[in-house]
Amino acid sequence: MNKKILFALSFVFALIGFSSCSENVAEEEYENWRPRNEHFIDSIASLARSGKDGWEMIKSYNLSDSLGKNGQNIYYIYVQKLEKGTGETYPEYNDSIRMHYLGRLLPSKSYASGYLFDKSYSGTTLNEQTDVPALFGVNKLASGIATAVMNMVVNDRWKVVVPYYLGYGTSGDQKIPGYSALIFDIKLARIYKYKIDKNTTWW
Repeated sequence: MNKKILFALSFVFALIGFSSCSENVAEEEYENWRPRNEHFIDSIASLARSGKDGWEMIKSYNLSDSLGKNGQNIYYIYVQKLEKGTGETYPEYNDSIRMHYLGRLLPSKSYASGYLFDKSYSGTTLNEQTDVPALFGVNKLASGIATAVMNMVVNDRWKVVVPYYLGYGTSGDQKIPGYSALIFDIKLARIYKYKIDKNTTWW
């Protein structure tokens, strides 16, 4: 057989083997991931419906009230209000914002505190003297995060739990496996009104 063909075949088999190995590692890391995340959301939803531990539920901005299987409320995010803000206005869908944030997943095999998939902080705790809040268009955010920030005023700081169907869905992305609940610490730092506030620099 032609050496080039043999090399090509061996390369393909190596890729298949690597892909299979990567999938096995991911499965071990996130074992029983969907039921674990759904159970977590159900427990937070129960707390929010009863008003325990300061949890509240907020309906997604773009979805109507709905009942899922077994009468469960769906299309909600869940928040704990950690710090009360000083602002008087709320971001709207076409506005831009700056926010400090840190996002984690549920604890998994290698990440006892949950995999930290994204953050605006320079470290793992917020330092408002040095950390520059990230700039986003509200309409570019996942619907669960957009829902949260559109209900916040400047200097509000919330813990926000986003179910997978208002986050990265059933397929996830390169960092986040499908069916992942997202757990955020968010502080709204500034609002830039659409077509009015054209300078979005921080300092």
